[in-house]
Amino acid sequence: MAQLSQYDHAEALVDGAHEVFGFHPGYRALHADGRIYRGAFRALPAARHYTRAAHLQGDLIPASVRFSKGGGRPDAPFGATVGMATRFYLPNGRTTNLVMLSQLLFPARRPEDLLEAIALAAPPEPGGPLDKAALGPFLAKHPEVANVLRMRAASLAPTSFAHSEFHAVHVFRFLNADDDLTNVRCHWVPRAGAEGRPAEELAAMDREVLLDEFDERLATGPVGFDLVLEIGRDGDPLDDPTALWPEDRERVTVGTLQISAPVTPEELGDPVMNHDPTKVTDGIELNDDPILQARRGVYEVSAAYRTGGWRTCPFAEQYE
Repeated sequence: MAQLSQYDHAEALVDGAHEVFGFHPGYRALHADGRIYRGAFRALPAARHYTRAAHLQGDLIPASVRFSKGGGRPDAPFGATVGMATRFYLPNGRTTNLVMLSQLLFPARRPEDLLEAIALAAPPEPGGPLDKAALGPFLAKHPEVANVLRMRAASLAPTSFAHSEFHAVHVFRFLNADDDLTNVRCHWVPRAGAEGRPAEELAAMDREVLLDEFDERLATGPVGFDLVLEIGRDGDPLDDPTALWPEDRERVTVGTLQISAPVTPEELGDPVMNHDPTKVTDGIELNDDPILQARRGVYEVSAAYRTGGWRTCPFAEQYE
């Protein structure tokens, strides 16, 4: 399979999100509403068996976490899908991101599939209900998408971010000090235990309920998550975010994250806070997953749209 440029389809995908949810100046195209928190991460010795990545060697690493609701409407109620975007602040002054959802899979195998579905089902007016009936022929042609949508429709909604499991929907290549390669899926598992409730129950509550609850919870003490690696075997799909691995795959806990308090982007020195999941570090590599490869461009386009547009060279006029 030829690898797509990370910028193929980027503007079309962001524009498609705006067709579905509307354009809300200053907000992300997806996961528009969220809050950021600070904390720290420490890896366990087991992590070094799989990767030489700097944040997985056992030192205490500063981290920030953005919890968010799914979708692109900041005024919408919470649904079953929420997000957890973690940034690790590495000892060399650089950063790396780990972006996860409360869902196990992504609802498209390729950017072209996602764009086709948006073109069929986008509402006449942004923010309105999707035309799900129009997706019938598309879903018949793409049973993998239909399967993911059924899984999401049946999933429970969170009772709290502190009781939610989160999953990186993509596979990453981990390389240790000897260059041994392990394909992994990453999961955050809440130390307080996982809980859920019907999505319609959460949707009927205040639109900031999960964020407010998490702030109140932090006032009584930190919230912890374990980083768990799901270890791939030969033959497991590596470039398809619509496909699960078999349930018997080994899982290894490789570290613990403690979230301690709210923080603002300005306090972190980064008012944009672009949580690009392709921003990896030595010891972690991307694979040929077309959706993963497309995400760098999508995140950059979304960041440009919410910060006033693309920035031009300040002295470009000298060369006109």
